[in-house]
Amino acid sequence: MKNIKIFTIISALLISSGLFTACDTDFENPNNPTEDVVLGTKEGLFALATGIRQYYSVYALRQIIEAPGITTRELGVTNTFLNINELAKGGAELPAESGGITNPWVNLLRAKGMAESLIEGANIVELSPGTRSGVLAYGNLFKAMSLGALIEMFEQAPINNAADGAAEFSDRATVLASCISLLEEAKSALASSPISDEFESTVLWPDMNLQKTINAFLSRYYLIAGNYTESINAANAVLNNSDPTNSMWIYDANNQNPIWNRTVNSADLNPQTNFGLLGNYVPETGDGRIDFYLGDDAGTANADAGGQALSEMLGFFGTNTSAIPIYLHGEMLLNKAEAFARQNQLSEAVIQLNLVRQKNNDPLGVNANLPAWTGDETNQNAVLEEIYKNRCIELFLTGLRFGDSKRFHPNFVVPTEANTTNERNRNFYPYPTIERENNPNTPADPAI
Repeated sequence: MKNIKIFTIISALLISSGLFTACDTDFENPNNPTEDVVLGTKEGLFALATGIRQYYSVYALRQIIEAPGITTRELGVTNTFLNINELAKGGAELPAESGGITNPWVNLLRAKGMAESLIEGANIVELSPGTRSGVLAYGNLFKAMSLGALIEMFEQAPINNAADGAAEFSDRATVLASCISLLEEAKSALASSPISDEFESTVLWPDMNLQKTINAFLSRYYLIAGNYTESINAANAVLNNSDPTNSMWIYDANNQNPIWNRTVNSADLNPQTNFGLLGNYVPETGDGRIDFYLGDDAGTANADAGGQALSEMLGFFGTNTSAIPIYLHGEMLLNKAEAFARQNQLSEAVIQLNLVRQKNNDPLGVNANLPAWTGDETNQNAVLEEIYKNRCIELFLTGLRFGDSKRFHPNFVVPTEANTTNERNRNFYPYPTIERENNPNTPADPAI
């Protein structure tokens, strides 16, 4: 992680040049501003904020979805490219030098470094209270999202980047606590000083509700951390918000949907038939989410990747400009269902589960249109298994299945040899070789 902060500040402005063209600056060389210039001006902070959005939505999000999607069989490999085939094989055959794990690590650290620079700038540049709260909340959100994705893939992660490359690593519980703290701080900032019109019109976009997004990720991370009441409260704050806006990543011809680019456009990957689910987890006949996400038969994955049936990609990834949800309405319902179930409040859990199964008016069209669940409502494990199944379907290609699999099935024994049919083929990825070679604090790799 050497010099990542300075590099990402400069690259953020370059990335945002096509999205933020009205920035009036005093840069002698606008293509190579210094760190002090970026952190020392409001215009620089706004450009950096816009650059983070573009970088995260195009580059980091691809890694958040792709690597875990291959590991948990959502995506099947259709070529012989080494990186993605190493992810598909998993087990002990996933080497630390693989680009399949190096790319997520580098891209997420870079996005996190941008967010850290934005947070730093919010605290040193003279801004109006509403602009400062917006910049701070926005930076905290992106840092929390980056950390949250890292800790689902890697056993430990550095909470703060280090210019000398020797960042300290923290364990999973500490990183999750940091995600929650960042989001609570963002929430408090917005409560004390509502965002200014200046920040909203310059940095945010019509399909971005910052407050709802912060609460959505709070619900997610509280749930993962085992803080169930807080997760329910945060989900309710999203569901009960009167603003109908569902926050979305927006794409155009210059900044294309990254999953479309990897599936429909390049056909390096395709969704597995039935979402890659087998046995008791196969979707029920008539589940509307099948037709929403998956199209016609698309052949089979490579023999090395298991030879499993593939489907055409639809849903939020069907075209180069399809918008991708930053969070889904169904996730909030399923977060509540799981939180209730883990507290053994099973009747409340089943109510939320059935809101997902019977949903026919989803704001984004993700409707199961199924009857109410008829399983044993008094059996906690049965309820949790149905919740897991619906999370796998409802939240397809959100990057969440890897963490869900470990949370719902912690005792699942991942085989050390290459495997192509189990629900996951790793628990955590090894740390990339480039990190180990540059950072003496890199922990030992997990066994699997």
